[in-house]
Amino acid sequence: MQMAKNIGLLFVMLMFCGCGSAATRVSIPVKVESEIDINRYSNFAVLPFVPEKEAGRNEELPEDIGEEIASILRSGLARQKHFEVVSTQETARLLIGETIGQEWLSDTEHLSQLGEYFEVKGIIIGSFHFYSDSRPRRYYGERYSIQRQRYVMDYQDYMQKTYILSLRVMIFDVEAEKVIWDEAYRRSTAEAHTIGSFIFSQAGPQANTMRELGKRAAMEFTREISPHYEREDRYLVN
Repeated sequence: MQMAKNIGLLFVMLMFCGCGSAATRVSIPVKVESEIDINRYSNFAVLPFVPEKEAGRNEELPEDIGEEIASILRSGLARQKHFEVVSTQETARLLIGETIGQEWLSDTEHLSQLGEYFEVKGIIIGSFHFYSDSRPRRYYGERYSIQRQRYVMDYQDYMQKTYILSLRVMIFDVEAEKVIWDEAYRRSTAEAHTIGSFIFSQAGPQANTMRELGKRAAMEFTREISPHYEREDRYLVN
């Protein structure tokens, strides 16, 4: 269907061009609505995220990294005029004595009780899996050979270490006692290492990498549930 529209648009442009007219491409802002009902879900409590234990070993991270992910989400949502979010300090105060674990993700009764306690319509919960994948790579290039007096093909072996974050974000409807949003956001970044730097990277802390990938994933989630503008191309015939 989209292809047919594009072909039709191209045909019209060609007709105008054939008549001596010129088409100018301009970029205009187009409003994109939220993918949730923001009239209903306007205030949230964001609970600390939990590691996915069944997904395998996570990279070594600080114990409070799940709360850091939640804090990143709170900050992003709080900057949107359509939402109100329970602050990090208030969330910590109201969760005193609670032990947060993966069982919370499916305990609808308890989540509903927490929602009433927080006085919100929706609760944002989720889990994360942060891991790395290391593979040998070979880079091909050219170098100048003094002996041959010309450039020759050469290669260099290195280790590529890729960090992957899979962030699952859920929105729980407090009144209906059901999940109305459940999406996974996958972000990654790669590093090239020599043998020496690769060994060092194995021992070094990965929390900063995790935080950066968490910010990227949280930004995408916030954008999807927030009304915003995107730029699209339009064609004007002169």
